[in-house]
Amino acid sequence: MKNEAKLTAPSSYLSKFISACIAGCFLLVSFNVFAVAQLMVTPTRVVFEGNERTKQITLINNGADSGRFKVSFVRKNMTTEGGVEVIKEGEPGLYSDEMVRFSPRLVTLAPGQSQTVRLMLRKKSGTSDGEYRSHMMFQSLPDAAVTDVNKLASESKGGVSIRLIPVVGITIPVIVRQGKLNADVSLSGFELKQSNTVKAQSSLSLQINRTGNKSIYGDFRVYYTPKGGDPIIVGRVNGAAVYTSVTHRKLEIKLKVPPEFSLSNGELHITYLMPGKDKKTGLIAESRLSVP
Repeated sequence: MKNEAKLTAPSSYLSKFISACIAGCFLLVSFNVFAVAQLMVTPTRVVFEGNERTKQITLINNGADSGRFKVSFVRKNMTTEGGVEVIKEGEPGLYSDEMVRFSPRLVTLAPGQSQTVRLMLRKKSGTSDGEYRSHMMFQSLPDAAVTDVNKLASESKGGVSIRLIPVVGITIPVIVRQGKLNADVSLSGFELKQSNTVKAQSSLSLQINRTGNKSIYGDFRVYYTPKGGDPIIVGRVNGAAVYTSVTHRKLEIKLKVPPEFSLSNGELHITYLMPGKDKKTGLIAESRLSVP
């Protein structure tokens, strides 16, 4: 979306004015997603454990135009609502950007082209036990021609045309685990919101509770078993995390119930599993709820 404004300024201040406005108009908008516009990022999280010292991330331009992308670190904390927000500069904490180096820092990709960003872990001697986390950001940069001050000035007639261009970014967590860490998890605060119409979607709200010095990450599955029947899957959420900055977070799972079923006179079974694992090898937490 483009927002445009026409302004006038004395010619003696023209260059400085344009520069200041442009600098302030490239707004950073960071989303907790893994594909924005033409950029795709894989994997969606990086974890260094044990003796691991190198990792890599692949950037893919799946758009129709070439793009430039800046790679950097940003520090964020999770909120109890499940979002992540940039923390204040200088706030104390355990941050992985102090020990993880990466290259390249600027990537240009033609349509369909991919690029590997390499990460190297360099822990200092005597690093304290704990989980260190920062978020790697991949920012889509605007076309250099759009930010050319001289070109903008020459094209303006009787005024300065300022174009507001959002700088959109993807962020993924980069985690370093040092020493023996643990986490205990439970589920609580269940609230089933059932729709009154066929097209409206039901949902299940819950709270994930975490204790310990380790974050958790996994996939949710919700099964419904009618009385005397077989279980069917009615809800799923992949990649639900609770970072060490919070002890709990809220989650809402949209439920899709087949037309021939209604959420009544049965049981809901909620499982929280490590990605790619089954209940026997990767169960994090589970709960069962009776549905009258």
